[in-house]
Amino acid sequence: MFAVALLGLLIAAINAIQVEELVGERERLLAERRRRKIIGWSLIGAATIERVLTLIWSSHELYLISAVCYLLLFGFVTWEEFRAVIRQRVVSAETISMSISVYLLMGITWGLLYVLIYLRHPQAFNFPGSTSPPLGDTIFPTLVYFSFATISTVGFGDITPMLMQARYAAVAEEITGQFYLAILVARLVGMYMSSNSPPPAN
Repeated sequence: MFAVALLGLLIAAINAIQVEELVGERERLLAERRRRKIIGWSLIGAATIERVLTLIWSSHELYLISAVCYLLLFGFVTWEEFRAVIRQRVVSAETISMSISVYLLMGITWGLLYVLIYLRHPQAFNFPGSTSPPLGDTIFPTLVYFSFATISTVGFGDITPMLMQARYAAVAEEITGQFYLAILVARLVGMYMSSNSPPPAN
């Protein structure tokens, strides 16, 4: 049920980008929208098939392929939402909400990257607070939790990246998350507040 709800949310995210709200030539924007739908639906189809196969016949290889499919799907949706945010004609409350959604999607996407690293190298992360490392369906929520703690630079220290790939991915996520908040979201909020502030009195 969680996977179905997640795929439904991503379908809504892909279809929510309206051409009329974006800056650019209309014909080119429509062509991009068609391309976005083709790629998005292809990735959703691959993720759905992989999920069904994983439920029927679970194996380490299928979990690995499933992680790759979901990583590509989330990465694509995050990138398209990010492009839509920076190409909005007018900064509105919906634009700011979309920019926050991109930030949350980035956290989930990096979480899937950590899942992929963990499935390939189980020693990539240390879990000192738990008696045993996460297995099966607990891998995703555990590493998404680590991703959000990393992107927000909270860093509780209960999960530690040990392998070099995991460490570099965590550092890249921290830097990307802070630059995103400091530059894009702060700029959008400032533009929204200035556009809605009353004109100075004469």
